[in-house]
Formats: sequence, structure tokens, C-alpha cells
Amino acid sequence: MLIEFKAKNFTSFKNEVTFSMVSSEKLQELLNNRIEIEADFHLLKSASIFGANASGKSNLLNALGFIVAFLQRSMLESQEGKRSFKNLTFSLDNSSKDSPTEFEISFLMNKKIVTYNFSLFQGDVTSESLVIDDDLIFKRNSDEILAYSSDFFKTEEELNLKFSLTNSNSLFLTVLSVTNTKIAEDIIEYLTENINFLSGYGNNAKFTKNIIKENDGYRTKVLDLLKVADFNITDLDIKQHEFKIEPFGDPNAEIPKEIVEEAREEANRLLSKHNIYDSKGMIVDSKLFDVEGFESSGTRVFLSLAGPIITVLEKGGILVIDEADALLHPLVTKYLIELFNNIENTNSQLIITSHNSNILDQELLRRDQIWFVEKDELEISHLTALSEYKFNGSVVRSDERYAKNYLKGKYGAIPYVRNDMIHRIFKANSGD
Repeated sequence: MLIEFKAKNFTSFKNEVTFSMVSSEKLQELLNNRIEIEADFHLLKSASIFGANASGKSNLLNALGFIVAFLQRSMLESQEGKRSFKNLTFSLDNSSKDSPTEFEISFLMNKKIVTYNFSLFQGDVTSESLVIDDDLIFKRNSDEILAYSSDFFKTEEELNLKFSLTNSNSLFLTVLSVTNTKIAEDIIEYLTENINFLSGYGNNAKFTKNIIKENDGYRTKVLDLLKVADFNITDLDIKQHEFKIEPFGDPNAEIPKEIVEEAREEANRLLSKHNIYDSKGMIVDSKLFDVEGFESSGTRVFLSLAGPIITVLEKGGILVIDEADALLHPLVTKYLIELFNNIENTNSQLIITSHNSNILDQELLRRDQIWFVEKDELEISHLTALSEYKFNGSVVRSDERYAKNYLKGKYGAIPYVRNDMIHRIFKANSGD
């Protein structure tokens, strides 16, 4: 489970920001929205991040995504010509380009707290360290290992041999994972398999199609989600359309296996069943429709989310959705949060970005589950939890009307709309 992550000098976040899923023990509202790890230590089941367009909400999630992706690919991408990411630093001043970009993530794995951090400067790794509970496993700079645990590395020769495979722009943890160091393998496997990133604009239901095809029990659960959210779909099915692939040019050329598999996957169509009614409103028949061609954008998005939602809730993990409410009704977004806040959820977390003020509800979210991202006059993004926000020197109370106060600008993180510009636009268009 995610405890927290930090980023500094990353895109619009010039200064260090910390996003935390640790519950504030001093807050006593909605206690079921927490998962108890031990006495006086709870993790939140969900968190919602609000802010104006271009405030940096997506950049915050991108920081978490970058940590996971770079861990997974750093050794491969460190090969000449493979490095794909662009400059990561804050770009709206003259000094940030000369400073490293820094990342840190803390998470709970096998009942132990793992804290991992690294920094990058112009593509090179300048520092990296791994701590498990209170034990330092290793700490390095760009050139050498500065400290290490003899419990994890049996000999200094073994350590030096593995570090010799680490070039200037690859992570030592990634190198350890591909050289059969179990703790490194476990960490990278945990992060890549347990943190799931989705977009609220996505309409690719590939994951949902696969779980419906492979497990009829999951199909029933997806249907239950759809029924509760009132999508009027009575059943789901998968049908594979016929397809044929012909090589371009040479008719005898062998078609790559990856292309054949992709075509076969695309030929699997997700079908939705709807009732057919007579003039008196009685059900007389039913009909299957191709989801991509028949269903609304909102329905397709929810179907894209349904598979990952069920999988994370059942198996545990973290589901991260950017613009979760982009094409969903506010009540559906609220239902999604309620699923994760449910008392029966004991090992899953949800993190979303949103513009939907309807979910700023003290009966749905605790103050430490609500975050705001706002840019200052220098276009630097700042991150604040509602539980830490102060207005005129006073903290936000749990009985305040969060949505109303947010839209009134009390908490910031809303766009400043200049009404006087409307008249200037009309004058310009009329030639006045």
C-alpha cells in the first residue's frame, strides 16, 4: 500500500511536494475511510486531488508514474539511444535546469515500510538509496556506493560487481533486480503490478474484456457495478470477429507474432445486452450491441474502469485515475469513491484527480483525503491537504460545507475567470 511519495523540481513542481496517504490521527471523522496498519498508524483508502485546469494535478500523478516506469525500464533505456524522457525540471526560471530532479516513494510491502529515492540531473542518476523499516540497504552517488547493509550483500566483491553494471544513467535497484537480488525483484514487481494508472478519458476496455473472457465470476461483478450505477446493461459478452492479416509487399513474408496477437485482441469485441420493450413497456426481447459503436462515452469509460476496479478491490493495490470524472456523472464518481471507502476494503487504495465539487462532501471524504493543487504567480505548483489548510489563521472544520467554500475560492485551487474579458471579446468580434 502507498504511504507517500515526494517530487522536487519536476515539471511544474519546483519545490518539494509530499503527497501522503497517511491518516491524520487527530481527525476523528469517517474512521472507516482508513485501514489500520498498527496502533496509531492508519493509511487512507482514497484521496481526491482538486485544482484548476493546468494547475499541476496531472503532473503530480505523472511524478508517481515516472518513479514506477523508470524503475522498470532504466537499465534498458540507459543503453545508448534508448533514453526517451525529455527534460523533467521546472522550466519557467533560469536556475532549475541546473538542479537535479528528485523523487521518493514509501510503501508498505509484506508488512515492512520500504522507502526508496533517487535523483536525476540531465539524465544521469546523481543519488539513490533504499531503506527498509529502519535499515539502510544501500546508498550511492553517481560514482560509488557510500553505505550498504552486509545482511543483504554477503561480500563487498558481490556488491562491487553488481554496481559495476550500473552506468551513469541507470538505477542500481534495477540492476540488482536483473541480477537475481530478491529484495530488488520484489520491490520492482510490487510497484509495477500493484500501482495501476488509468485515464478518465480512456475508452479502451481491453483489461475488462480479458477478465470477463477468462473468469465468469468477474463478469458477474462487472455487471453488478453497471447495475448499481444504472447503466441499463443486462449482460456482457465477448465475440471474436473474423480477421485476416496479409503481409505488405512479399506475400511469403512472416507476420510478427506481436501483430497477430494485437489483431486477435482487437477482433475480440465487447458486447452489451439491452432489453427490448413493447408499446406498454413490457420486456419482449433483448439484443446485443457492440460497445464501441453503440454505448455512450461515459458507459465506455466506466467499462474501461470496471475491470481494474474489481481487480484492485479483490487483490489489493493502488488505482490511480487522472480526471476520473471527465465523462462520468457526478453520482457515479461518488459511487466509485464509496466502493474504496467501504468498511470491507482492507487492502486497496484509490487516488483520483477531479473537478467535481459534488464529491467535496464531509460525509464522503475526510479532510486528509482532500488535496488541492494551485499555481502561484510564478506558475509554480503547490500541493496542500485540506486538513493542513488554514483560512485567516484557522483550520478547516469537519462540519464546513467543503464544496460551497471551494467554489467560493476559500481554499484556492480554482480558476480566476475574468468576466470583463467577455465584453472585450464581443466588442472585438463586432468590430467595435
